Amino acid sequence: MVATDRISPRQQAMYVSTDLDEALVAHVSENTGLRLVLLTGSAGGGKSALIRQLQSRLPQGTISRVVEDATHADSPSERQTERLAGVLAGFSNGVPPAGDLTVIAANTGLLLELHREFTERGQPALADVIAYALHVLGVPGKRSLTEARREELGAAVLVVDLDQRPTSGGEGRLLRRMLAGFHPDLPGGVLAGAARCGTCAVKAWCAPRTNAELLADPQIGAALDEAVEQIAMRRGRDVAPRQLWDGVSELALGGISAEGDPCNSVAGLAGEKDGAAVWQALLPNGVFGWAQGALAREIQALDPSFRASSETHTVIASAGILPAEDARMLEDLLGSADGEARQAVTTAASALAASSAGEGARGLVRAHWLMGRLPLGPVVPEEFKEAVSMQDDAREQVIQVVSDGLVQAFGQTAERRSYLPTESLGESRDARVLVQVDVDEHVEVLPQRAQHFNRQGSRVVGLRPLTARLKIGKSVIDLDLPLYRLLQMAAEGALPATVDIERFHALRYAAERLGRQQADNTDLPLLVTDDARGTAFVVTPRHRRGQEQLKIEKVA
Repeated sequence: MVATDRISPRQQAMYVSTDLDEALVAHVSENTGLRLVLLTGSAGGGKSALIRQLQSRLPQGTISRVVEDATHADSPSERQTERLAGVLAGFSNGVPPAGDLTVIAANTGLLLELHREFTERGQPALADVIAYALHVLGVPGKRSLTEARREELGAAVLVVDLDQRPTSGGEGRLLRRMLAGFHPDLPGGVLAGAARCGTCAVKAWCAPRTNAELLADPQIGAALDEAVEQIAMRRGRDVAPRQLWDGVSELALGGISAEGDPCNSVAGLAGEKDGAAVWQALLPNGVFGWAQGALAREIQALDPSFRASSETHTVIASAGILPAEDARMLEDLLGSADGEARQAVTTAASALAASSAGEGARGLVRAHWLMGRLPLGPVVPEEFKEAVSMQDDAREQVIQVVSDGLVQAFGQTAERRSYLPTESLGESRDARVLVQVDVDEHVEVLPQRAQHFNRQGSRVVGLRPLTARLKIGKSVIDLDLPLYRLLQMAAEGALPATVDIERFHALRYAAERLGRQQADNTDLPLLVTDDARGTAFVVTPRHRRGQEQLKIEKVA
């Protein structure tokens, strides 16, 4: 359960406002017909924090009631069901009267259970409200809801799915604003001005403090934002706020334990004069050698020092030849901001100057990346980003890659024509029959369900799709970045490894289904293959003088 009135002043001060706050307040203020705001999303998505902001920014009395204790339950208790039935009672005969606005935070699992409970209790009008929410969220299932009722609820209910909120990919989004608040001297920031640092005698050994200064640097913020944006594209969903906080905290600590007082660990390094350990805990190293949380591990996997490029090679090849030059390079890159030295960088540079050959090579590459001097690594294909945003030229390019990849992975080509199987590829047989298909004519990029069914909620949350929704024949699948890259590889002739087969399952089914569908057209050529003999024949139907004939041509 969530209690928004039980937060500390520190938690309240750490809240990071984004464009979503403004958009939601504006929408509620401007839409007088609104009667219910339903906030959904995974745990850690910020539902409770958003409720607090909504309450504080709207005029007193705008919100009639708030239900927060449904947030972390997948199944409502008897008491919760009765309470929510009472809260939603105004929808029993249409919609509540003007001035009656309810805000509820609930996850999808709870909504599914509520729909079942209301249906079984004989409360169809309340079940309609939940059915409408599940409909706009794109949750599969058959739930009766008349068109008139759907239209009525569409004007009265706003569903905001916080899993769709962009948290990276721009200055106005959560990650960049969060990082800006990490500067230790910022009174309203994460460290609340770091009063303890004022009397600290070992700041030069404190990698966490310097890391916090580095995280607040706009240039470094842009580099990390790019990394998290790539991770979001790979996942097919944005990184949740709680994961961002956990990941950024790991970046700041740099491997120094958060158990107990980290200041004691820093004092220990100072006592041992261990400058090498300070270098290893600084931002260019830190999680790249020591990552615990999911986001930190995914950032680690993007390590730019392992990217094959001439820029990376130049830095690594020159490192260690003159250790003093390595130290100078580090200080030039990260050593100061606005004329003030970052003390732990100076300590790390001294350790580099005294180090063995090449010990700091990869850390120096990462320092170059953090300051925008080197690219991160494999970039997200521009056509994929544009296609998920429904840009026409990019969609055509993606359709071609998908079509070529499907044929190479599941079908065959012969005489410059494409063929797909007419039976299941899972069945073992020596001879196969495939049908000619112009695959690109049967592939379409569709708008995301949320963009179609939940336009208001999508606008408020600032939805930007991270996957493409494909229609292949009669099948609809989600195309994420890893799957698109596999199709690119397949189109170029590289078949997927066993570990990737599961990702291909939906595509294989779509290819088989399209092949069987096209096989119903008896005018299309067939490709008959005999794998045991390594032969293939194209069978082309002909109509001559009122008779049907078959032309059989050996092609392999």
